[in-house]
Amino acid sequence: MEIFLLYNSFFTVSVMFGLTLSDAHFWAVIIGAGVWLGLFVLQGFGLWKMASKRGMKRKWLAFVPFGNYLYMSKLAGACNVFGQKLRNAGLFVMIAQIVASVFCALLIAAVSYLFIVEGEPVSDEYGVPYWGGSGFSQTAESFYHVGAGYNPFGISILSIVQLVYEILLLILTMGLYKKYAPKGYSWLALLGLFLPMSRYVVVFCLRNRDAIDYEAYMRARREEFARQYQQRYGGFGPGGFGTPYGGYGNTNPYGQQNNAGQTQKPEEPFGEFGGDKNEEKPNGNDDGFFH
Repeated sequence: MEIFLLYNSFFTVSVMFGLTLSDAHFWAVIIGAGVWLGLFVLQGFGLWKMASKRGMKRKWLAFVPFGNYLYMSKLAGACNVFGQKLRNAGLFVMIAQIVASVFCALLIAAVSYLFIVEGEPVSDEYGVPYWGGSGFSQTAESFYHVGAGYNPFGISILSIVQLVYEILLLILTMGLYKKYAPKGYSWLALLGLFLPMSRYVVVFCLRNRDAIDYEAYMRARREEFARQYQQRYGGFGPGGFGTPYGGYGNTNPYGQQNNAGQTQKPEEPFGEFGGDKNEEKPNGNDDGFFH
């Protein structure tokens, strides 16, 4: 799937630099395949290193097309999908990638055939190439137009296949990033959604990190947050209700700190001119609150 995205990118750039469509197609296939191969090997080294640090077997699967997603799924563990655990996300990604890759290969084969047999196409005002052949050439051209979205309805089978593949791959990469980059896993996963080639680089960059239990990591963060909150505001225990303004807490702006959680009345400035400070109040309470 990524090869076709690279092919489209290099094809567009080649045409912008003045190459003919046939030459642009040739160089886009060569350069796109070469770039994808380099990125694939880079990702393979990343997965291999992750597996080595965890003592996993069959690390060679990290360099096997399609099979590497099964190994990535083993590294990621169960993935969370709307609160449900998906334990075989790699299998679904592998199937989707096989379907997408076969379809992309057929599209590239069809357009390659048209360039070889029919020669240079004629482009309309929107840049859509037309060969105008007959027989098998016409079938190949129709398949290419429908598959790539060059049709009156604007429907691209490729975009539908790509959407399914990208959603499943997003679920898998989020599960993997949670173990190796828990603080920014969502941003990294979204980056891979909009820039698919970034996934290969991210996996390689995370290769030296240790895998963690994400749920245990989140529990530890919640406990740390609660501990800091309690130290700052007094928590929710006997000392008060955890408000920064006191009142019913350990500390308030009108009294002194009271470990019993009650507010001490400030000293009267003219108390020496009044009655006995220890004199009981009529209601029998000396804390100023009614019960």
